[in-house]
Amino acid sequence: MISIRRRLVLGTVLAVSASSALAGVAAFISVRAHLVAAADAKLRTDAAGLLALVRGCEGGVCWAGGRIPDAGGWVLVTDGSGRRLLTHPESAGALAGQPDGPVRLPDGGSGRMACAVGPAPAPAHGARVQCPVPALMVTLARPDTALRSTLATVAWALAGATAAATALAGLAAAALARAVLRPVAGIAGAIAGASPGDACIAVRPESVPRELRPVVERADAFLANARAQVERERRTAADIAHELRTPLAGLIATADLALARERSAADYRAAIERGRAIAGDTARLVERLLMLTRLEAGSETARREPIAGEAVLAACLADLAPVDAARLQRAGGPLADGVGDGDHLATVLRNLVGNAVAHAPPGSAIELHAEGSRLAISNQAPRL
Repeated sequence: MISIRRRLVLGTVLAVSASSALAGVAAFISVRAHLVAAADAKLRTDAAGLLALVRGCEGGVCWAGGRIPDAGGWVLVTDGSGRRLLTHPESAGALAGQPDGPVRLPDGGSGRMACAVGPAPAPAHGARVQCPVPALMVTLARPDTALRSTLATVAWALAGATAAATALAGLAAAALARAVLRPVAGIAGAIAGASPGDACIAVRPESVPRELRPVVERADAFLANARAQVERERRTAADIAHELRTPLAGLIATADLALARERSAADYRAAIERGRAIAGDTARLVERLLMLTRLEAGSETARREPIAGEAVLAACLADLAPVDAARLQRAGGPLADGVGDGDHLATVLRNLVGNAVAHAPPGSAIELHAEGSRLAISNQAPRL
């Protein structure tokens, strides 16, 4: 995926180049219209000047002073009926009937043409005019080489300005992108250098743009969650280490006692059963601690399903050692069924029964009294 910096630079360059190109086209159209209008106005003025030089003479019209003026192009003089009266040079007759504006010149080149219309010319001094000439029209056509050259120069100038604006926009966008993304790099470095023990990432609030503050807030929230997770794991490890110390010491003591001297098979069996009971209690202890950790972390949720209460209780009691199971006394009726998380209920019942057995005087009775969905467990508390 293209980077943000490249997208900023590319977007700015495209926007500036497009706007500059449109502005250049608009400027070129405006300048072209102005130059064309000025060229046509100059043609009409020169055509009117030529019209003022036409004089009436015997047999038609002639130029004042008898000299053909230098018009810099093609000149055609016609009367009101379209009859050719004067041409200069002779090929100017090809201009007859063409409208003003752009025109194909008699020599095949491109040019522009304008007309000037006036009344019948005054007779030359001393000339006798037998047939008056009706209104005259002078047509003047010139090559548009200078106009096209000027327009080409304007077009190249506008194209150069557009290219320069695009290049400057790219440089400005690159510098702006660096300035805009500098806080992002700072935040990324602060996040990379943060540890779960930090309260927040190491950035100054006044140096963070308003648009990036949610990123900092989310990073601080993530650090808080990580810190809480690490604390939960540390606390769980400490709890497990603390809770395992007693059963492990019991296992070691039981093994040492069994190995201290030669014993009968019954004694060894009793030692093994005692060790098995301690190991079962240890497994249930670890399971309880891990379940509490998962619940605190939100990674485990309670299910809602039908529970056979008496079956769950019977499974928990079956995990007890025979010597401990013999101490149990049932009262009341069966434990009622319900809806909930069967695994969690089994864990709770194992913990209750195990604690009642573990903290009662040796050989004392443990009473379980079930009444509907309620279960009471009683033992004889030892003296403090």
